Amino acid sequence: MDVEETATYYKYRSCSPRTLDIFRNNELYFSLPQDLNDPLDVSIDVKSEYERAKSHVYKTDRHPEGRKSFLITMLDSIKKGVTKEGDEISLNQALYLFMQSRGILSLSKTANDALLWSHYADGHRGICLGFNAEILQIDGISGSGDVQYLPNPPYMEKFLELTEEFGEFCRPWDDVHFSDEQGKNFYNRQVDAMLQTGLYTKSEDWKYEKEFRLTSVPGNHSFSTAALREVILGAKTSEADEEKIKKLLSNPDYLHVKLKRAFNIPGTFSFGSRLLV
Repeated sequence: MDVEETATYYKYRSCSPRTLDIFRNNELYFSLPQDLNDPLDVSIDVKSEYERAKSHVYKTDRHPEGRKSFLITMLDSIKKGVTKEGDEISLNQALYLFMQSRGILSLSKTANDALLWSHYADGHRGICLGFNAEILQIDGISGSGDVQYLPNPPYMEKFLELTEEFGEFCRPWDDVHFSDEQGKNFYNRQVDAMLQTGLYTKSEDWKYEKEFRLTSVPGNHSFSTAALREVILGAKTSEADEEKIKKLLSNPDYLHVKLKRAFNIPGTFSFGSRLLV
């Protein structure tokens, strides 16, 4: 996706030793899905969702030859390997396993959410790191984008859309067969659609996070120090932790970074941030 150069993405953190290492090593950690705090994040079983969509089509397909049933069956006909037990792995199983192996860096598009401060920054005692668009230049980034928040996983709808699209050029009953190029292009769209759904969709219960995420291999990744533009101290950040942050920002690589503090906007339950002098 296109990202404005002025966009800023925020990472809420406690003032733990691991957080201080972000400054010392200019590295950010990409977590495996199993380590994310939402147990359903990137963890919906794609194969099961496909089987649910297939069952729906089988029950509603009124054509005497079961044409839509044939088409949706074809969506998972490609085999992508075998398990340790020797069982074949279908395309949708392979997509799920691939997503489970991805590393994810979760950022937010807001620096002033009270719940984010509470949940991820040690009850407003931590900090919030603000990165500009240069954060996207981390080596090895395989994808990035806004998280979409929905009431339910959209896999069934995606599989039904793909079935309709497949039927536009695969009609063996009319003696219309697809070329290798058509098959390859459709396969790539199917993979892209499933990855977009799996990696960038969450329950609407999490929409307050306004998440923007990057995906890559799991583990630590170096970022350009120029990408870090501001550090916001929480409303309850201790003086001792404030001094630690100030010392880290005295490094020549971070002299451009603005240091701010979060504060309650009078007469509201909202927070803002102001520059420290």
